[in-house]
Amino acid sequence: MTRRDFIHASTSASAVTLAGGAGAAGQPGTATRQFYELRRYRIRVGYMRDTTRAYLKDALLPALGRLGLGPVGMFDVTTGEPPTAVVLIPHASAESAVGVGRRLAADAAYVKAAEPFFNAPADRPAFDRIESSLLLAFEAMPQLQVPDTSKPRVFELRRYEGPSEAASLKKIEMFDSGGELAIFRKVGFRPVFFGQSIYGVRLPQFEYMLAYASMTERETQWNGFRNDPDWKVLSQKEEYKDAAIMSGATSTYLAPQPWSQV
Repeated sequence: MTRRDFIHASTSASAVTLAGGAGAAGQPGTATRQFYELRRYRIRVGYMRDTTRAYLKDALLPALGRLGLGPVGMFDVTTGEPPTAVVLIPHASAESAVGVGRRLAADAAYVKAAEPFFNAPADRPAFDRIESSLLLAFEAMPQLQVPDTSKPRVFELRRYEGPSEAASLKKIEMFDSGGELAIFRKVGFRPVFFGQSIYGVRLPQFEYMLAYASMTERETQWNGFRNDPDWKVLSQKEEYKDAAIMSGATSTYLAPQPWSQV
């Protein structure tokens, strides 16, 4: 696959959602694929954590709700990355993701509540850096799925980096139509989202999130997946052998902030 083919495939998928017509697989009546804005607020010291968490809870989350966006996930990294607050915002379209900053700036209540965050002094900044990426939901899972928020939960955010654009798309196909996502569900995984990174760092890549009751449950489910007979057959299919070899796969473990809607 050439770069032109890759870009065409990505933008064509986006156009389906932007047009507001056909759904996940281009068929009427199916769910429209969401876009996910994934923000990482990098934090070095305690006062950054306090200022950023206050901003997320008291300014950003209520304002996103007034814009009709949600459910919004807000998490703290426990292991796998430097201290970070992670925010997951679902959007119905790319325009929503691109325009959210302008819409927030027009919200007087948000601007007032966010003042300590945006006007933090240079010697006590609110954060180190913010990283943001935009993802397009996989066809096989076009909408965010929220776990039971009344129960304890931990999250795993996994990033797969492809050695080439073609290999990355083939691995996405492996989840979508190849059956890997169905095997995930079969062994008890609770996916929150799967998304191809349209804009972000270290492209080509995609990310997905799984919810667990505990880390013990995580180990049990991954062992079940590795030993599942359907997975063993799928992973040995000739068309997916290269797709199974990713150039990078990382896991970050997250704890939901008390006000997280995910």
